[in-house]
Amino acid sequence: MSNWWRGMVAGALVSGGVAAFVRRRVTAGTSARTRHRSETLFAYHAARHKILILGAGFGGMAAALRLDEQLGNRGDTSVLVVDRDSALLFTPLLWTVADGRADPNDVVVPIRAFQRGRSFHLLHANVEGIDLDRREVRTSAGIRAYDYLVVALGSVTAVPSLPGLRERALRFHTPADAIELRNHLIDALENAHHTVDARERREWLTFVVGGGGDTGVELAATIRDYLQVGLLAEYPWLVDERPRVVVVGRAQRLVPMSSPTTSSAVERILRDEGVEVWTDVAIEGVTERAIQTSRGTIPARTLFWAAGITAPPVVRDLPVEHARNGAVLVDETLRVPERPEVFVVGDSAWAFDGVSGEPAPPTAQAAGHMGEYVAEAIAGLIAGQQPTPFRFVTRGRLALLGHRTGVAEVFGHAFQGLPAWLLWHGYYLSAIPAWRNRIRLLTSWLLAGLTGRVTAQLRLGSSTGAEEISEAREPSQVAS
Repeated sequence: MSNWWRGMVAGALVSGGVAAFVRRRVTAGTSARTRHRSETLFAYHAARHKILILGAGFGGMAAALRLDEQLGNRGDTSVLVVDRDSALLFTPLLWTVADGRADPNDVVVPIRAFQRGRSFHLLHANVEGIDLDRREVRTSAGIRAYDYLVVALGSVTAVPSLPGLRERALRFHTPADAIELRNHLIDALENAHHTVDARERREWLTFVVGGGGDTGVELAATIRDYLQVGLLAEYPWLVDERPRVVVVGRAQRLVPMSSPTTSSAVERILRDEGVEVWTDVAIEGVTERAIQTSRGTIPARTLFWAAGITAPPVVRDLPVEHARNGAVLVDETLRVPERPEVFVVGDSAWAFDGVSGEPAPPTAQAAGHMGEYVAEAIAGLIAGQQPTPFRFVTRGRLALLGHRTGVAEVFGHAFQGLPAWLLWHGYYLSAIPAWRNRIRLLTSWLLAGLTGRVTAQLRLGSSTGAEEISEAREPSQVAS
């Protein structure tokens, strides 16, 4: 069997297995179980075992779902999940929003959809502080005590204090950022269209991505893809200008946490797609018309920043030992040293495989695996058993790298091009745990392939005073 077919078979197994796993977790068994009911604050505090999960991302929800399996039938246990949002964002699918092939609502799932037929509870509130000594968490909805705490608050984009960087760099972390990416690219093309200065036009048509990790390379590929396949059809007179996309990474190779083979494949595909790759280069500052790097200056009006993450402030403020990026240093059981009742998972944790010593990557896959492990550890502790060291074995990696191309590593098999692109879409389509989202995503992707990408701007801001003034004018004044 060829490597291509082995890769496709392995990928299909992963995709199908994840689909069945998620469907079983989210939709199965509702009719056979007691319908979920709300829990009062008194009932939560009266529980013998109070398990508090902060964050309803991949790690937090994985922990809640597994705890429901392990402890859902116990009347003396309460599991409460606290999150400021009401929906779980499937972050990898943001690329299809950014490149005009999907709607932001298609890539989020209401958190309460996970709650149906299960015994854990949800609190929609902000986490404002964690008191480890008093075993309490302060939220915008009041204080919640805990017997076991799971910190799964994720991360935010880390932007260093380089000259001009925080003022001018654009981020990519949310659905609003994906829409803003589209808006900004359209604005850049419009400005390039308006100017008569050739140098200024080149600046508007140059887009720099800071960061050569997973997010950086997919961001650069998405920008190039959206320009070439979507926007430039609306600006045919700019096609000959050849928009320039540059990805700048400090490491000696792209996606340094992947294998050298995958890293080389990613770089080759990006170059084939027309993306410039600058590795072993640091960004040193940003001005209105240029990005300064250790290799030289890039005349450009746009910088997207994807060069690292940091823990949110409430995690960084914990009086424990932290890694350089603010994540909490945890032991081989994902617990805070000297705080055996406190677990940290996902991007908020600086974690290692308890046997091999390899670092756990900052991915949704690793966060989900950590969440499941912690749930089983807590269930074991309640039963009087100590947890075994955390183990993480990756199922593989997927990267979307442009128009009908990508790179995949699945169970040791590496392949690229259209098969990897198809597997990427199939995997994430099956992984999102809502049939409504799957149908809408598939429909949007097919329509984009048949009729073209969305190329209209969508401004998400509220109305301004200018509109209010214009509405107050006489009709004759407005009509002109």
